[in-house]
Amino acid sequence: MQDELLIAKTEKKVYEILPHDPETMAATLFVIGMAAYYLWRMFVITPQHEELESFFLFINNGPLYSAMNWPSPNNHIGYSVLSAFLNYFGNNYIGLRGVSFICAISNLILVYRICKKYFTHAMPFGATVLYASMQVVSDYAVQGRGYTLATFCFLLAFYCITEICKLGETKKIHVVTFIICVVYGVYTTPSSIYWAVPVCLTALVFLFINGFRSRQVYDSDSENIYLRKLNSFLASVGVCIFSTLMLYTVIWLMVGARQLIGTEGSQFFGDTDLTVLIRNPVQALGTGIRFMNDQRRMSIGEVDLFRDMFLTWIVDLLNYMLPGLWLILLGFIISGLIIMITECIRHFAYSRTVLNLMAIINIGYVILILISTHNLPSLRGFGYGSFIMTICICSTVEKVINVGVRSYNKYVGDDRQSETHRENEYVKSTGKWYDGIGVYIPVAVIILLFVVRLFDKTYTSQIATRENDILNAMYIADISHRKNPCVLDIDQDYLLNFAFDIDCPNTNVNGCDVVILDRNLMTPGYNGEYASRFYQSYETIDWEYLDTMHIQYENDSIILYTR
Repeated sequence: MQDELLIAKTEKKVYEILPHDPETMAATLFVIGMAAYYLWRMFVITPQHEELESFFLFINNGPLYSAMNWPSPNNHIGYSVLSAFLNYFGNNYIGLRGVSFICAISNLILVYRICKKYFTHAMPFGATVLYASMQVVSDYAVQGRGYTLATFCFLLAFYCITEICKLGETKKIHVVTFIICVVYGVYTTPSSIYWAVPVCLTALVFLFINGFRSRQVYDSDSENIYLRKLNSFLASVGVCIFSTLMLYTVIWLMVGARQLIGTEGSQFFGDTDLTVLIRNPVQALGTGIRFMNDQRRMSIGEVDLFRDMFLTWIVDLLNYMLPGLWLILLGFIISGLIIMITECIRHFAYSRTVLNLMAIINIGYVILILISTHNLPSLRGFGYGSFIMTICICSTVEKVINVGVRSYNKYVGDDRQSETHRENEYVKSTGKWYDGIGVYIPVAVIILLFVVRLFDKTYTSQIATRENDILNAMYIADISHRKNPCVLDIDQDYLLNFAFDIDCPNTNVNGCDVVILDRNLMTPGYNGEYASRFYQSYETIDWEYLDTMHIQYENDSIILYTR
C-alpha cells in the first residue's frame, strides 16, 4: 500500500513538472531536439585554431591559471575558468565545449521564457525557433569560446531585469543573479560591455519613468516602490562595477608583473611575480592595463577605414544572423524600432515596455559607441544581437497580428472593443473551424525558415576548414599507430595532442613516416595568414626526403605524405 502511495506521489510530481500548455510542450520538444543536435555537433565539428589555443594555453592549465592570465584577447577568461573545471572529467571535447553546450540549451529556454511574458499567438515558440535559426547561434553554440556563455549572461541578466521591474517587492535571488551575470559576462568577454550597459540603462530608465509617473499615487518618494527599486538598483550597478574592476585588477597585476620581469631593461627583469607585486604593485597594475589596451587596439578595425566600412560591417553582421537575408532583417529592425518606440510613447503601461526599452537602448547604444569611437569590433562579439533581432521581428509580427485580429473581430461582429488598442488581441469565436488559424501563419513561416536553414550546408558545415583538413588527414594516415610522425605547424601539434593524446616534439620531416604538408609551405618566402603558425618554411624543408615518400591523400590545402 505504501509503495503504491509513493508511486502515486512520484507520478503526481512528474506530472506537475511536465508542461501541459501545447505551446510549451512544442517548445520543450524543440529544445530537446536542438540539444541532441548540439551534442552531435560538439563532437563532430573540428576545433578551430582559437579553440585549440584557448584549450592548451589556459583551460588545460587549470582554473587558477586561466583566471590570472591574459596574454591576448583570445583568452575568454570567465569561459576558460569554468571549462577548466569541466576538463577534470578527462574528455577534451567536454572540457573545451561543455560550457558552451550547456549555455546553448539554456539560451533557448531563456528566449522562450522571456518571450512568453510578452508575446502571444504562439510567437514565444516562434521566437525560440527563429533564434535557433540564426547562423551565429549555430556556429558558436558548441564552440570552445566565451560568446555563448556571454549571451547566456545577457539573457539571464535581462530575465532578472524583467522580474526586478515588475510591480511588487523584488526577490533577492533576482538581484544577486543579475549582478553575477553582468560581472561574469564582462569578465568572460570585454565586448559584453555592449550589452551590459544597455541592460542596466533599461532598468534605470524604466524604474525612473514609472517612479515619476506614479508619484501622485504615493504620499512620499520613500513610499514609491519604483523609486525605492531605483535606489536599490543603482546600488546593484555599483556592485557590478566594483566587482568587475576587482576581477580585472587581479589580471592586470599578474600580466603587468610578467611583462616587467620578462622585459630587458626593466628594473625587475629576471625577478619573480611575487617580487614585483610586493615592491611595486602600482607599476605592475599600470603595465598590465597598458598591455591589455594595446592588445585590444590590435584586435579592432582601423580608424581610417571606419567611414568606408561601417555600412559594410552592418550588412556583414546581419548576414551573420541570417545569410542572404540582410535586407529583410534590416526592414524588420526598422519596423520593429518604430513600433517599439511608438508603444513606449503611447502605451508605456504595457508590460512589454521593458522589453521594448531594452531593444531600443541596445541598438541605439551600440550605434552611438561605434560612431563615437570609430571602431568596428569583431562580429563574433555580437552574437547576443540574435536575440535583439528576434525581438524586432516578433514585435513587428505581433503588431500585424493584433491589427489583423481587430479588423477580423470588427468584421465578424459588432465588437465595441475592436477600436480599442489592447496589448494582446484575441480572435472572437464565431464557431467556425478556421477561427484564429490565421494568427499562426507567421509561426508556420518561421518553422519553414528553420527547416530550410537546417538543410542549408552553411548551417551544419565545418567552421574551421583548414583544421578539419588536417584532422581528416590524420585519420586517413591512421596516425595513432604511426611510429614517427612529425608536425609542421602549431595546428597539427594541437590537433595531434587534442584528438589522439600524442605529444609530438618532432618538427623535422627527416626520418618521419607521416607528414602533413600545408600547400602554402610550397611557396618560397611565404609570409601570409598562416606564416606565424608554421614551424618550417619552404627553405628549411628537406624536399628530397619528401620525394621518397608516398602521397596518400591531397586536396586544395594540404598534402599527406606517408611511408
